[in-house]
Amino acid sequence: MTERAKNELLDALSRYGYPVMKPSAQADPEELLETLLRQDEGRLVEGFPVVLYNALRENDSLGWEKKDWRPAKTLRAGALKRLTGFLVLSFLLYRLFGLEKGLLERVRDLLRKCPEGEKTLKDFEAPFLKSEAVKAGALELSTSRLKTSFRRYVVEAPESKGNEKKVHDLELELLLSELFAPRQKELLRKRLAKKPMTATEKAYYYRTVSKRLKALANEELHQLARHLV
Repeated sequence: MTERAKNELLDALSRYGYPVMKPSAQADPEELLETLLRQDEGRLVEGFPVVLYNALRENDSLGWEKKDWRPAKTLRAGALKRLTGFLVLSFLLYRLFGLEKGLLERVRDLLRKCPEGEKTLKDFEAPFLKSEAVKAGALELSTSRLKTSFRRYVVEAPESKGNEKKVHDLELELLLSELFAPRQKELLRKRLAKKPMTATEKAYYYRTVSKRLKALANEELHQLARHLV
């Protein structure tokens, strides 16, 4: 991910529920939501209901709400299943925490655009109430974590430094996931914390992860990326 792309992503996340920094421009909420859907770690995509909530509150109508928008025509099968699952989870969260009726109706209308929207809603309701895990496509999600995350960033909306750090950590996790696999990120954390690595981990780190870090730190590569974007 280029420096420009990182800044744009941070700005976008700031506008829609993760205030890492003051946003400098209007962000496209649908583009940001689709970026979250492409992530493969549950803890990252937990931001979807928060971003969608703020996007709906700040916009009278989203591009997704246009009459001619059909997700089955614009998204691949896997992305469509994830979108359907997260729209359902968003609807259930908003209903659980007693959010505005008009907002609930808008999410329900989006669900009606998804071929399996109503079926997924019925399938998710019981496990959601019991705080059991559900699957959005191939991605398994903790409904308990989703409830906690939504309560933290929307219902309670805390401003303490401790929570600001959690927000920053989540954003950093999102950015790292664009470049490193989960195992590689774990080794980066170990290296940063100066924790001991096994011989196998050290070999893998210097053979693969370290080389990528050196490339990212190269100024000429930065300049080339800025020139090409």
